[in-house]
Amino acid sequence: MPVKPLLRVRTSTLRRHVCFLGRSGAGKSFTGMVFVQEVPRQESASIVDDSIRRQLYRSSIRQPRASSPREMETQPPFPVQRVSNRILYIVSMNHAVNDGSVYLLSSLFPVVISLFGLSVLQVGILVGLGYLVSVIFQPVVGRYSEGRDSRKVLALGIAIISAAIASFVLATDFLTLLGSALLLRVGSSFFHPVGVSAVSKAYGGARLGHAMGFQSAFGNLGILLVFASSAPLYLLLGWKATFLAFALVGVVDVAVTLLIFGTSQWNASRGGGNRGTDDPVKSHQGWLGIPFFFIATTFISGGSYSVILNFMNILLKDQNHLDVFFANVVVSAWIASAFFGAISTGMWSRVLRPTLLLSFVYFATAASIFAFTFLSASLLLVIMALLVNGFAISATYPLTYTELSRYLGLDATTRGRSFGTIFSAQTVGGSVLGLTSGYLSDTFGLPFAFASLGVLALLATGLTISWERATLTREKKDSEV
Repeated sequence: MPVKPLLRVRTSTLRRHVCFLGRSGAGKSFTGMVFVQEVPRQESASIVDDSIRRQLYRSSIRQPRASSPREMETQPPFPVQRVSNRILYIVSMNHAVNDGSVYLLSSLFPVVISLFGLSVLQVGILVGLGYLVSVIFQPVVGRYSEGRDSRKVLALGIAIISAAIASFVLATDFLTLLGSALLLRVGSSFFHPVGVSAVSKAYGGARLGHAMGFQSAFGNLGILLVFASSAPLYLLLGWKATFLAFALVGVVDVAVTLLIFGTSQWNASRGGGNRGTDDPVKSHQGWLGIPFFFIATTFISGGSYSVILNFMNILLKDQNHLDVFFANVVVSAWIASAFFGAISTGMWSRVLRPTLLLSFVYFATAASIFAFTFLSASLLLVIMALLVNGFAISATYPLTYTELSRYLGLDATTRGRSFGTIFSAQTVGGSVLGLTSGYLSDTFGLPFAFASLGVLALLATGLTISWERATLTREKKDSEV
């Protein structure tokens, strides 16, 4: 029976599918031909539907939306893209408020130690138990959020955070500080599985990497603003007024999320991006539903980031004799470097494969940790190593999120719980390494605790290289089939 190229068939059904496929390749026509048998009109639609569905399913993970950053910027925005951008902006704002609020107490740890008479071990307990609460609540929130209005779930988390920050004004000793810190961690458990999952649903292809880097950068921006402003506010206004001011920021965030960004915009996003169908792809494979690679690397990234952010100003005070203000200035420079590292990830991932780039940034993380640990006598070298470290370690987050989104593909049934799982691994890393660093610091000193992080970063480098090789092998086998 004769066959004809798909582009020459003149049914209206085929014309609509050809138009859709042409737009999915960054506005360019396809170079290949798809052939179907010439059949009666009433049967052609179902055959084409099946063929097109298979083509979209295979290409949804690997096909970029644009062939270059410039082309991506110049393409006219479609209604779904505008909604996706609005979701990205509100998620980024919530990320800044969430992460900034979480590290508010950390930015004042030198003050807390002297004001409440705490030891470094007790600081480690505050950090470690706080992360443990997130470990418990993040998978629960991730499962609860599936199929629900992400906007309302995000607002609920920020509202709990605001209440927790306000409760710090009542703290009188270690136990009351611990209670407020644990409540704060309950609220912070909402953002990552809900917000990052929302971005994953709204974007696909090359734009997904850019979106992940953008929202991750705003998390660093929130932490930067807190570290830059908390000490001056404390010196100017005192303990109670400082925490009440940051609690008010959370209240404003809740109002903006609920009032300015309507429910219809979140619901509209479900028709595009990387969400796809409900057909499970691979997400049920591996330990806890996803491969061990994602569990291990997010554990190391989360733990390393937590230890550096919570203990670095203490190290600078002890070894370089900086007061809390100047120590926070140095840590703020580290966070600023992390901001640029995260936001530029989308650009670098178009030059190198994301997993190969991930192995490079883990190696840079390890090298920089060893540098500022063993060259701590020179403040200039410490600052330079910290800038490299911030840029590298922040890039591990969006690269891992992008790789997980690519791995999940079109599966929409477990996206929330899958991201909840890796964020639980991330917070387990913060909890375990936070407690361990507190103990190691009291026993062997802070430099020993930081050097241990360098060893773990080298381990993450090896794991990423192994995952990259396995991915290339799978893709080669798929191409031969």
